[in-house]
Amino acid sequence: MIARANRGLIVEPKVSILWVNYNSFSFIDLALESLQAVEDLDYPHYELIVVDNGSVDDSFTAITSFIEKKNISARTKIILLERNLGYTGGNNFAYASRDRDSKYVVLLNNDAVPKPDSLRKLVDYMEKDETLGAVQGVILNYDERSIDTAGDYLDELFATHPLLEGKHPESLRKPVYITSADGAYSIYRVQAIKKIRGQSDELFDDFIFACLDDYILGLKLWNSEFKVKALPFITAKHRRGTSFNRVGALRAYLGARNTIILHEISNSRYKNLAKPLFLKQLCGWFLWKILRSKVDLGSREMPALLSRAFVDGMGVGRTKRRLGDTIDIYKAPILRIEYSRALLGIMIRQRLIDSAIRKELDKITHEGEQK
Repeated sequence: MIARANRGLIVEPKVSILWVNYNSFSFIDLALESLQAVEDLDYPHYELIVVDNGSVDDSFTAITSFIEKKNISARTKIILLERNLGYTGGNNFAYASRDRDSKYVVLLNNDAVPKPDSLRKLVDYMEKDETLGAVQGVILNYDERSIDTAGDYLDELFATHPLLEGKHPESLRKPVYITSADGAYSIYRVQAIKKIRGQSDELFDDFIFACLDDYILGLKLWNSEFKVKALPFITAKHRRGTSFNRVGALRAYLGARNTIILHEISNSRYKNLAKPLFLKQLCGWFLWKILRSKVDLGSREMPALLSRAFVDGMGVGRTKRRLGDTIDIYKAPILRIEYSRALLGIMIRQRLIDSAIRKELDKITHEGEQK
């Protein structure tokens, strides 16, 4: 364990764990399991910051009762917000409330359960390499039979790709550089965040609310000369989308809007192709939902929602670009696509793009570190 000496004592770096809740009563057992796992971490020098995003069910009461019962309130800060500020807004409040001595902050979803030795391993790795802005380990699906994500990648057409999703838990053999660490459970260097955010005491841009937040954060770390890595040991199990996936309309809007924003502020060589592909995918998604009667806003409202997402994304993206808030995606490890495959994939078959992406991901896992 690497730590700093203080008058003969060994003191591990302070860590602030950010844990955001919103209407989790339908899966409260899992949320409490996540909190219990934090208590069971074998790393002593941390604080837990719980932010409730204005829940209107009984989850906040259950969570505070659990914390009092476990007698862990001494190192737990609890913040109750009046309204839902989203994943980014809730974590921004938690980040701003951190102990100023904290060298690292951890994002931990309330549907993710960390392993007892995970935080110690993550801190150890960060302490050995000051060029790292963030790292994550292998996150398994909740049944622990397969991988949820071993790191996240973005491609040149702005599609997202969790590394080794669905593969055997021990598939990652070496550390690899990734576009971004997954927000389910990952650790960040506070000094790196400060370099990104400047005078703002925030972790994320508030406008994001949710969706693509961790990808944008990862890209900004790479643009600030910090690196992001995935490490070959299991750190948590996760039941992805336990709460947010239920909000289908909001998720569709945010995913569409934030992707368009990323189009506008970045420099992909396929920017002119990405938007047609994006619109094609949205139309295909919409039709698929209609045919299966799964559109929760109804067939008349969803097109308007997605159209609004496109317009809003263009507006925000162009404003940010005028203000100089841009991202060079090629400073990060991203998945590259040959021009011919990209063009034919958009015009004819998406499968051509998918097969190229699979080859790139296989290359990464077979070769280990790429940088």
